[in-house]
Amino acid sequence: MKLFNLNGARGAILGLLGLATLATSFDASAIPVFARQTGFKCVACHVGGMFPQLTSLGRMFKLTGYTLGNRPNLTDLVVNQDFPPIAILVQGARQYYNTAGAGNGNSPSSAFDVQVVSFFAGGKITDNVGAFMQWTGQKYSNAQSGSNVSFASSASIDNTEFRYADRKVGPTSDLIYGAYVNNRALMSDIYNNYGPWQSGWINYFNGGSAQTPTTYMMGESSQHLEAGVGTYIFLDKTWYAEVAVHKTVGHGPLSVITAGAGPAGDGTASVIDPSPYVRLAYNKEWGANSFEFGLHGRYSYVHGINAATNASDPSAPVSSYHDTGLDAQYQYVLDPHYFSAHARVTREYMNNLTGGQLNYQGLAATNATDQLTETYADAIYIYEAKYGFQLMFQNVMGSNDPGLYGMTTIGTPDWTAWTPHIFWAPWQNVRVGYMYTYYTKMGGVSSGNGLTLNGAAYSPQNFNTSMLYIGMLY
Repeated sequence: MKLFNLNGARGAILGLLGLATLATSFDASAIPVFARQTGFKCVACHVGGMFPQLTSLGRMFKLTGYTLGNRPNLTDLVVNQDFPPIAILVQGARQYYNTAGAGNGNSPSSAFDVQVVSFFAGGKITDNVGAFMQWTGQKYSNAQSGSNVSFASSASIDNTEFRYADRKVGPTSDLIYGAYVNNRALMSDIYNNYGPWQSGWINYFNGGSAQTPTTYMMGESSQHLEAGVGTYIFLDKTWYAEVAVHKTVGHGPLSVITAGAGPAGDGTASVIDPSPYVRLAYNKEWGANSFEFGLHGRYSYVHGINAATNASDPSAPVSSYHDTGLDAQYQYVLDPHYFSAHARVTREYMNNLTGGQLNYQGLAATNATDQLTETYADAIYIYEAKYGFQLMFQNVMGSNDPGLYGMTTIGTPDWTAWTPHIFWAPWQNVRVGYMYTYYTKMGGVSSGNGLTLNGAAYSPQNFNTSMLYIGMLY
């Protein structure tokens, strides 16, 4: 692995550090939108102050519709004292590849540059209505098409949600109930332990991402192209239940929160018919500890590729992906020690298109039905809200299908990866980190050059990827 080239990265690093210095010259509590609204420090709502993992208070803030605290008076802001309800995230990074462009000749280059800029807005609108809105520009967007990844620039609406919530507290009961509309099925999760909120929320361009299949629910191919409506209850700080329906929306009032159509046939612009989502959880909190055990599920009905348009559209036939699973979370939050662990298992049953018809990824399945089992786990320890270490584990096993998984002749989807991640937060709104993904299995192969991609032979370790990054959120 090459050493970090300081000379080539100096300009980008100095620019980011300049932004960080500017950000930290303000009061430390005056960071993103929700912290300004509530007056809380980052550690109050995020484990060790490290977004996006939520503490019990952070979950309560989300449950009550992002409305805790005071709504800013936008007509009477005072310069250098008041701040509008907006925030910005800037991430600069450099990828390191075990084999440059292994299978992905258009991967981000091994050069340090500013890769992602996100703008956030939202918070309290009324006593019962609040919002979370995000817009993101990326130098490289990780779009999958079959066995390739297209790393092209993009700019569009990102995770966005509007909530209505109310709370009824009686002598022996405490009930929170609400409803929401959003543009990503899993962003509503109050535990932030999968989908857009898991640890991979950091923009990380993994060299093996296109060759490692996931369940449709967790891969979220239709993210930001769909709109969903849902409702939820949280009873006695113990029982949580949520149901929702999501559908691709191309016009009408809800289309304003979607990203519009993606490039034809790029594997990200999948069109879905109404697809239900359900979430149930048991929650327990005592002292500095909290525990959650839950069920999750989504039935997704996804249109394949229309040969005439080379894109997923409503006129194309439908594949179905039935995902159900179990998940759990444990947290210990008491300064200076912060610890959090997550685990989930998701089982998917696929009803594939047959007769050579192409699914949303542009692939023709060999089997009429397949299944995948995806396992994810992570643990994170943070000391003094500054120094952290995290370890992530991912594993997928499933049916052999050469039409969907073509890196070996038998077409197995099985893969396993470990990702250690170390980071340092010199200020609570600046994070510097390094993460490394190591593949111990891919395509059912554990060692040797038994994988074939674009006519070349590879081992699983050829796809190992690491990243050095610096991020500022203000």
